[in-house]
Amino acid sequence: MILTRYLSSEGWVEECSHANAFDAYIDARRCCVLRGCPYLLVDSETGSTVSVLTVKQCLHQYGIDGDFLA
Repeated sequence: MILTRYLSSEGWVEECSHANAFDAYIDARRCCVLRGCPYLLVDSETGSTVSVLTVKQCLHQYGIDGDFLA
């Protein structure tokens, strides 16, 4: 199981879980752009970090260069 967390002003907040890393990554990438904050994917069994997504990285993957300005 892969857990998705986003970075808030109070630290990392667990949002949801996915059965595999691909589904977690696609969902986190979309949410990263919508929320305008970094996302962290964590393996629930080992506690290890699977991936860290930044807003700039996610925007670039959608074909948008630059940063998110809130």
